[in-house]
Amino acid sequence: MPNPSWKIWHTAGLFVIVVAILAGTRWLAETQHLMAGWYLSMLALVAFLFVCGHGITGRPLGALIDARNVMSLARFQMAAWTVLVLSGYLTAALSNIAIGSGTALDIAVPSELWLLMGISTTSLVASPLILSTKANQGADPGETMRTLERLDQQGDALGTVGAQGQLVINDSPARARLSDLFTGEEVGNAAHLDLARMQMFFFTLVTIAAYAAMLAHTFGLLAGKPVTELPAIGQGMVALIGISHAGYLVGKAVPHSKPGPVVASGPPVLP
Repeated sequence: MPNPSWKIWHTAGLFVIVVAILAGTRWLAETQHLMAGWYLSMLALVAFLFVCGHGITGRPLGALIDARNVMSLARFQMAAWTVLVLSGYLTAALSNIAIGSGTALDIAVPSELWLLMGISTTSLVASPLILSTKANQGADPGETMRTLERLDQQGDALGTVGAQGQLVINDSPARARLSDLFTGEEVGNAAHLDLARMQMFFFTLVTIAAYAAMLAHTFGLLAGKPVTELPAIGQGMVALIGISHAGYLVGKAVPHSKPGPVVASGPPVLP
């Protein structure tokens, strides 16, 4: 089991990353290598997430692991958008400073981008609220045991996966897997693919890739010139993300497990 305690090298690593972001991106902006500066800032922000995740959970992808010790799709898409948008804004701001722009930080952020970030934040906040109600509902013991046995056949050893109400949980962050992003969360569907989650994952990838291409095009055109605004996002892209998140949250709210006796509050019992 990895030791999840924070070490001195985690703190030192974060300091080095922050210095690399500010100094490296500024130097590249001064030499008008905007694309390289943007790549550096993205890599540094991802490294920041890795160091924080490892220091707290013992896993490099710990930033994606939620309170049930599983990989969270809402955390993934929020982290992806945060890295992409912040790296773009930072690169634009440092480039403006490097060329002596009087309004270096006056970079317009399109309203559609704010809306998209708001949708992502809503999913991140609403997901645990929806799941908290199911954690207090009883589950059918037979269905629970059958699901845990199927998970054991899929590689999750019995004794490391359990149920808390109608939710399936892991006993530690070390048991979190990337496949958690695509499977259900209840005892009724944890061993099966969740199409609403897969749809949200693909929509997130497509929109992230599309906006990354728009940022790259913008930085390519504006090398040596002030960057006054981030690329605008079409209403169609926002609609795609909105529909995807709506399906994701509705899928969470819909019952997927047979009701059973309510278990007294306390630590989850693992088989």
